[in-house]
Amino acid sequence: MLTPADPHQDAQPVLPTVLVVEDEPVIRELMAILLEEEGYAVVQAVDGLEALQTVDRYPVDLVLSDVKMPRLDGASLARHLRTRDDPLPVILMSAVYAEVDLPGVRFLRKPVNCEHLLDLIAAALRETGHPSQPVARDLAPQPAAPHPGA
Repeated sequence: MLTPADPHQDAQPVLPTVLVVEDEPVIRELMAILLEEEGYAVVQAVDGLEALQTVDRYPVDLVLSDVKMPRLDGASLARHLRTRDDPLPVILMSAVYAEVDLPGVRFLRKPVNCEHLLDLIAAALRETGHPSQPVARDLAPQPAAPHPGA
């Protein structure tokens, strides 16, 4: 008999976790909402220094970061993350910089095309061999189940 402590009972797949690093609160929150609606787990940081602290505290699978931020910018953050024993994939976003010359770091211009962003995230996770892809929530109304007596 399975007990609630049994790890094989109702095992939930591990969702990929994306760290969103953005100093503009509205943009950070909108990115988080988009990713959560697509089935990703999301953690947030306001700048590169907070992001470095976050990756030390939480299991993160990918970092999505703005480039221009106070205290520690996105390019410097990416350099720090590339020196880790287990480097994380990084996607940098900016409306200011045309490109960033950092090997293995993807770049995305703002304003962000959501579909392109989601494709980049999925590709980066596949390359790192992440075991699961997110399960997008189906927001369409579901038909009512037939009544057992019908």
